[in-house]
Amino acid sequence: MGFFKNYRVYVLATVAYLGSLLFGYDTGVMGSVLALESFKKDFGLPVGETGFASSKNAKVSSNVVSLLTAGAFFGSIFSAFINDRLGRRYGLMIFAVVFLIGAALQTGAHHEIGLIYGGRVIAGLGIGGMSSITPVFEFLVIGSTFAYWLGYGVSLRIPPSTKQWRVPVAVQLIPGGLMLIGLFFLKESARWLMKADRYEEALRSLSHIRNERPDSEVIQKEMAEIRASIEEELAATQGVTWKECLKKSNRNRFIIAFILMFWQQFSGTNSIGYYAPQIFQTVGLSESNSSLFATGVYGTVKVVATGIFLLIGIDRWGRKLSLIGGAAWMASMMFIIGAVLATHPPNPESSEVSSASIGMVVMIYLYVIGYSASWGPTPWVYLSEIFPTRLRAYGVGLGAATQWLFNFVITEVTPAAVNNIHWRTFLMFGIFCLAMGVFVLICLKETKGRSLEDMDLLFGAVSEEERQNTVEQVMNKGMMTREDEETGQKEEKDETKTQHVN
Repeated sequence: MGFFKNYRVYVLATVAYLGSLLFGYDTGVMGSVLALESFKKDFGLPVGETGFASSKNAKVSSNVVSLLTAGAFFGSIFSAFINDRLGRRYGLMIFAVVFLIGAALQTGAHHEIGLIYGGRVIAGLGIGGMSSITPVFEFLVIGSTFAYWLGYGVSLRIPPSTKQWRVPVAVQLIPGGLMLIGLFFLKESARWLMKADRYEEALRSLSHIRNERPDSEVIQKEMAEIRASIEEELAATQGVTWKECLKKSNRNRFIIAFILMFWQQFSGTNSIGYYAPQIFQTVGLSESNSSLFATGVYGTVKVVATGIFLLIGIDRWGRKLSLIGGAAWMASMMFIIGAVLATHPPNPESSEVSSASIGMVVMIYLYVIGYSASWGPTPWVYLSEIFPTRLRAYGVGLGAATQWLFNFVITEVTPAAVNNIHWRTFLMFGIFCLAMGVFVLICLKETKGRSLEDMDLLFGAVSEEERQNTVEQVMNKGMMTREDEETGQKEEKDETKTQHVN
């Protein structure tokens, strides 16, 4: 009965999650499409060359993939203004329409790679905006995995033709369209309406979502909680200035946020995630069907590993140990891949997959398990913990902007790196992973099990002595207040007794 009563909540969550699903799908779909011979023929690219062996294919691949992230970078910035002024619902509607325009341009492109480029930028604007409003890491991973398997499916079931690559590109219109349609049947966020001083609309919105009467005790209590939360947030963030952000303790937190997200992108994860089919071809799976199948397995491994870590791992191992262990694990896998690729390069003339190639594929799977259990979700958790309430939105926002910026950089340079320095690309990422681990070991402080108040101690905003003095003053003040209350109550009783006697 409870499920049916709350069905509007589930509809709201489903529509919101479609934004993250779309971003995941869009990051995975073009890597698979770029590996199809039908796409190469339609857009005049060299065929018969696997991976990034062709410099022209490498250049087009880097443009097609990185332009999405460039658009997403600006979309995430615009979303803050649109969300504040128009609300989450209208913000998502606008970005959904933008995304659909970009997706339609990509789907309709033929012989003109410029339309693909333009469509990717526009779709990226929509994706960046939506993912900033509804960020759900797990659905992002699921979306990319679905794109991987769909790419394998069309390569297997649809003969090489325009239809073969156009189907996976067009499929993104389905969740995008469903999201836009669903938003018309939803109401604006009660929290946003309350923040905009539209109390009556907020009450109607919340009662609609909860399927309760506006005057019910449940709705009234939740409204009071939302109002209290907003008042606390406004009180905490009132008067925030750049001078406060640049104080040593806060400045250190912002620097850590920037470097942490920088290293996340230079771990090599998106180089594999965006270009998985080409990477698998580079290590020896030259047949497109084989590379696309391996890509699907890669995505599935990532989904499972991420889910397990979020459920049982992140609070068991702590933040710092997780990041150091993950960096060491990923570096080891990258060094092994680079070494095997240098000493046992795949034979392009052979129709069989060598044992060395199989070994490198396994190393890629082991690499992504390490990433999913460390540098995937942990930096986001860490960023949400280290900032005081009044600066948290700015800190997390800096982390997101940094991620988008270097996401663009890494997706732009990866094809050229593989094309020019070959196996050394993996050694490069291995060195980056080692540097990540050293950075965490020296600069990061463990936050597992620490309260929000402890963060000021960890980052030097206050000393242990200052904090202890403050605690003692508060306790003494509380004791004095209680003594005053007891004295007042006693005097009141004595006065009442005297009046009674008289």
